[in-house]
Amino acid sequence: HKVLANEMFETNALVKSLKDKAYVQLGTSGGGNHFAEFGIIEFEEADEALNVPKGKFLALLTHSGSRGLGATLANHYTKVAKEKCKLPGEAQHLAYLDMNSEEGQEYWYAMNLAGDYASACHDHIHQRMIESLGEKPICVVENHHNFAWKEILADGREVIVHRKGATPAGKDVLGVIPGSMTAPGFIVKG
Repeated sequence: HKVLANEMFETNALVKSLKDKAYVQLGTSGGGNHFAEFGIIEFEEADEALNVPKGKFLALLTHSGSRGLGATLANHYTKVAKEKCKLPGEAQHLAYLDMNSEEGQEYWYAMNLAGDYASACHDHIHQRMIESLGEKPICVVENHHNFAWKEILADGREVIVHRKGATPAGKDVLGVIPGSMTAPGFIVKG
């Protein structure tokens, strides 16, 4: 996958050390709450934004992360943040890295690489499923969660927003709210 050619793998010693693990784990979903499941999605009317006609369709929903690459990076930079940003014991989990620091910039680029890698894992899983079924998708909706985004506030300030377990929901932004084995999931638009 093209993500493995990302130059970030060559610019940071920690990330470089994780490239082989990333290669081996590409296209796997991992454990915990990660899954791949099929369901039926119904469009009660044609959806122009998705270019999907009215009807019922087979849907594939996957949930996975950035695997060992992301977990190792998150653990490393969390430790660095706790060392740099001394907070009381009960607030240590709120430690952060200044975006104007070398460590903050390293983590920003590493986190974005991990996000791209998570997307590549989904892409790889979906591509293998599509080939196995002999089908072709009519629509793909993908979004990150547990991620941080640069956003512009109404007053013009650029900020970084972290959404634990959530995704952006700006105007016309598509997202996925997965259900469980007994509850439906939803495609949503902000």
